[in-house]
Amino acid sequence: MGNLGYGAYATHPGEILKDEIEERGISQRQLAENMGMAYSVVNEILNGRRPLTAKTALMFEAALDVPADSLMLLQAKYNMQTARNDSSLLDILKGIRKIAAVF
Repeated sequence: MGNLGYGAYATHPGEILKDEIEERGISQRQLAENMGMAYSVVNEILNGRRPLTAKTALMFEAALDVPADSLMLLQAKYNMQTARNDSSLLDILKGIRKIAAVF
């Protein structure tokens, strides 16, 4: 776990976890079964289509010994970058800033 996604773009924690299980030769189905999770949930997290929660981060930590707090930091950074790239949110923020400038 060298790079925890502090580069030019935010990394979804699923990318790190996916690399980790591939390096260990563990299938997603095997991991899901060992964790007592549905395969679809594990697959969606590993492919960045579902956010990691504190609960699932702790479950991955128990299964793979990857620190849950590091995974949650990655998720927070990913969420912030995704929000910053949301054009409809940017329009809302622009309006809020105009109102706040009056105060």
